Amino acid sequence: MDTKSRDYIIVDDVYHAYLYITGYGYTTTVGTCWLAPLVEAGEGINLSFLVKRQPKEKILSKIAQTTMVNRSRMRDVGDTRQDYEELDSAISSGLYLKDVMNRQGENFYYMHTLIEVTASDPETLEQRVTEVEKLCVSVDMIARRCDYKNEQAFLSALPILALDPDIERKARRNALTSGVAAAFPFVSYELSDHDGIFLGLNLYNRSPVFLNPYDDYKYTSGNWWIGGSTGAGKTVTLQCLGGRLREQGKRVIIIVPKKGHEFRPLCERLGGLYLRMSPSSKDCPNLMAIRRKSLDSYAKLKNIAARDDSVLADKIAQLIIWFSLKKKDLNEEDKSRLDSSLVEVYKRYGITFDNSTIVDENGNFRTMPILSDWYEILYQEQDTRHLAVVLSRYVTGSAAAMAGRNDIELNNKYIVLDLSGMPDDMIADGTFWATSIAYDLIMNCEDELSALLADELWSLVGATANPQAAGFVLEMVKTIRGLGGIAVTSTQGMQDLFSLEGGSYGKGILDSSRIKLVMQMEEQEARLIQDKLNLSEDEVRQITRFRRGEGLLCIGYNHVPIAFHTTPKEYEAITTSPTDLRVKRTGQIDE
Repeated sequence: MDTKSRDYIIVDDVYHAYLYITGYGYTTTVGTCWLAPLVEAGEGINLSFLVKRQPKEKILSKIAQTTMVNRSRMRDVGDTRQDYEELDSAISSGLYLKDVMNRQGENFYYMHTLIEVTASDPETLEQRVTEVEKLCVSVDMIARRCDYKNEQAFLSALPILALDPDIERKARRNALTSGVAAAFPFVSYELSDHDGIFLGLNLYNRSPVFLNPYDDYKYTSGNWWIGGSTGAGKTVTLQCLGGRLREQGKRVIIIVPKKGHEFRPLCERLGGLYLRMSPSSKDCPNLMAIRRKSLDSYAKLKNIAARDDSVLADKIAQLIIWFSLKKKDLNEEDKSRLDSSLVEVYKRYGITFDNSTIVDENGNFRTMPILSDWYEILYQEQDTRHLAVVLSRYVTGSAAAMAGRNDIELNNKYIVLDLSGMPDDMIADGTFWATSIAYDLIMNCEDELSALLADELWSLVGATANPQAAGFVLEMVKTIRGLGGIAVTSTQGMQDLFSLEGGSYGKGILDSSRIKLVMQMEEQEARLIQDKLNLSEDEVRQITRFRRGEGLLCIGYNHVPIAFHTTPKEYEAITTSPTDLRVKRTGQIDE
């Protein structure tokens, strides 16, 4: 310990400086948690708050005596004297203290507030002390430095309830029970879940934010919804979430309709499976393949017998929804013909509504039909040829490569389904294609924790979708939580998200997501989301002024602004900055 300096002491190579709130340095009227600004002041700043209750009889007698003396003095003081108002205020305060203590049962306390500032060097220490002084001024408090008394202040800050007499005299302030209770120095705007993933820093107090969306005791739903304008940082946020969940051992599946190439570097670094679903690619898993042996995914979780509901019937329903995205004017007659044709397609491969026919004698999935088989059956009948035309693009056209059998092993724990190569007229049905595959994989996870991350999901529940597809996605988001998984959806088109059937599906996604992150938005879109998330005017203005990578984390009525942070390795894999990529390629920065 080095105590030679006037401004600080050094303990184990750490610099300590101390300040105290003067007895006259408090506001007369305080609100709830009025000490919170000092408690949340940030790194290197600690608070010592000492309260001593005084005997009520002794204090009441002293107050009565002091009030009587002040009244006697006031008779000899004219109303033009400078100390007239001071005596009048002292008398009023004495009468108020007596009334509250006698009639409302409050106690009388002496309180002392000591602020400890620490740093690794004297320059940083001085900066922090100055910031504390400014902070105190901003909240109508007066703080004084403990010059030449830092050693005594160090001992006073220890939890042994022994203040230095000189500091105690200078820092003493009287207070009643209500004022002491309103101080409540144990408040903290921190979010630190056990086993949570690191998100970034709380912009209120720079504390680290750890969140565990799988904690169903704390969050009724671990689903996320992320909204923000282009360039707000949604892609980086999604990749950070996915990568960190994977490092915790979770199974992660990501669906990316746009700019999927940005997800590839991190995927390969984590040993994941990157599939580019486009007309020119053979990376597309077979749309018609059945990947589930039972629809009752809850049976194993609850250790009960599985129901024998038909997996084929469920698959046919999904395929008809996918077809309706290709041909939007389907009538009931067309749907009936599609249903019959699909039953015939699977029958040719020995698959019926009996779930036992889905696997062979070894328990492995049978060979599955492909779109060309479906096309062939539809084309045979004159009444269904107009439906077969819809599939011709996947049989004899440019998309034939993606509609093959393409037996791809999907056991990887980190899968990226990139749809950015899909033409605009195929993006909706392509997204549903990827979503149905992801849904099957999630349903097969059973007791394994999983996460489905879907970027720009408005394409399935917004203006370009249909009610059947939107309903499928909404049901998926609601169901995934019951299997120990979470769904993370993001969008930048707020208008599109609420365009289908009055926004019922978009609102359903929001309602099913307990955790919401609102990143930088234009004011018009921020106003659109304001009522749905109960945002204040200040929060709306804050959203419009966020920088890239910053967002408002909303969990119920708790709203906390945070700044997402990436590790150097994450940033190297995720960044799309031309400058960063050029430096990485050439090893130097152009002057």
